[in-house]
Amino acid sequence: MGRVRELNVVITGVGGQGQLFLSRLIAEMFLRMGVPSLVAETHGLSQRGGSVIVHVRVGDAVRAPLVPRGEADVMLGMELIEAARYADYLREGGVLLVNEKLIPPPGQGAKLREEEVLEYLRGRPVKLITVKSSKRAVELGAPLSANVHMFGAFVTLLEAAGAVDAGVDEVVKSILPRRQLEQNLVLYRLGREEARSKLGLGGAEEIKKLLLGRL
Repeated sequence: MGRVRELNVVITGVGGQGQLFLSRLIAEMFLRMGVPSLVAETHGLSQRGGSVIVHVRVGDAVRAPLVPRGEADVMLGMELIEAARYADYLREGGVLLVNEKLIPPPGQGAKLREEEVLEYLRGRPVKLITVKSSKRAVELGAPLSANVHMFGAFVTLLEAAGAVDAGVDEVVKSILPRRQLEQNLVLYRLGREEARSKLGLGGAEEIKKLLLGRL
């Protein structure tokens, strides 16, 4: 693959959804391809189901691990409310890839509805793409592996932008944990396919235009 100048990614969700594992998959994938990668978890209550945000910075121009607000190229939202909470990390014209999963905060009075949060996200100046990562993981009997499905969808975005080459799937196979490897590979492929179907030809070209300047 070609060199990556700078790609800023933030991963959001609640504790227990595997954001740090997802960040490590992304960083390891790029490292295997010879691209420098940095990971930093800045807010995390993973043992309590609290808010979690992880930063991943990839590329030759990266010198610090934290993504400044307003400079993320991509957000991977494992949960809708947390994606909305940290939406200001995305730059205008960035890409928000979000899991259609809403986890109400503890003690919340009037419950937010999924459609209300989605409507807010649609109003942001970003490209919104939704995927059913949690649903697919539950269907396969692996509810804790929704992050692998999300990873597959993210790789499809990178593919559309020209940031990874045709050998990426073999690289991913080499970095996924050996335990439950086949199940994780199925989820990864499902994530790839769902993102492709959401993008279509026109969407893939749009992603390329949105991210190409950073690569």
